[in-house]
Amino acid sequence: MISLFEQQGRRPNDWFDEHADVWVEHGLVTSDQIEAIREYEHLGGDTEPRISLGAELAVYLGSVIALMSGGIMVGQSWDTLATGARVALGLALATLGFVAGARLAGLDDAPTRRLASFLWLIGTGGLALTAASFVDRAEFDPGWNLVIIGTPVLVAGAALWRNRERPLQVVTSGVGAGLVLGGIGALLSIPPWLGGTIVWSMAIGIGALALTDRLRPELYVLGVAAVAAMIGALMLIDVSEVVGTSAATVTAAGIVAIGLDRHLVPILVIGVLAFLQALQGLLLATVSGAAASMVVAVAGLIAVVVAIARTTRAKTPPTS
Repeated sequence: MISLFEQQGRRPNDWFDEHADVWVEHGLVTSDQIEAIREYEHLGGDTEPRISLGAELAVYLGSVIALMSGGIMVGQSWDTLATGARVALGLALATLGFVAGARLAGLDDAPTRRLASFLWLIGTGGLALTAASFVDRAEFDPGWNLVIIGTPVLVAGAALWRNRERPLQVVTSGVGAGLVLGGIGALLSIPPWLGGTIVWSMAIGIGALALTDRLRPELYVLGVAAVAAMIGALMLIDVSEVVGTSAATVTAAGIVAIGLDRHLVPILVIGVLAFLQALQGLLLATVSGAAASMVVAVAGLIAVVVAIARTTRAKTPPTS
């Protein structure tokens, strides 16, 4: 193959660069996987990463420490700050996060993309702080508070995500959507069982889109959908405890099945933990406490055995 490229006067990485974006766009591989292929096949020339792993870690730790320190100092005098000062602080965080993130994203290599996503998360937090500063001094209905705070979080998260390999923005979009839906439910006085049914249905739909490669990254979209589905199912406790815990148990079992089928360990962990909790709640509502504990313990052991057997079998190379 190399000789063919040389005969055409092209380098192997020219062909790779032309096709890499298309592969990522169609969800065949992630951007991080593209970078790993470049490094393994030496297709990146002598170009070194713009930010080393140590420098990247230092930025994360430094940012977290700075935010924690600033939060402690501001928190001590938060009640005495004027609304304008609170809004200015939120807008400063938002501006710093979004502008710095955009500049890093433009450098287009894996470490800078991760840092950009992290800074965008900080910027989105600044928007939430700005909105919260407005509603803190206003006498809005609690439902409006959730909508006002959640809307900029949802819009910013979705706009930055745009169905690309940006896990933090998937989570941000999910949090914003949860706040908005909760606020709308409170404003319209939607019964919990109906709200739970709506949330559960939306979560199942989002999960289906992830499983059919229409939403990505799959792992994180499925994670958000799994948590939302469990919340929606448990809201059916408004009908009765047995109905709610039964729905949660069935939902968690489905999450476990998806985790096993897709070999996604985080989804499997979410499903198993949710299943054991939901099953315990169901059993406590129907049988004695001692029997419930015994069944949950046995179910937990079975889940571990099945998960290990399934994972081991999946990784066993085929025999010739």
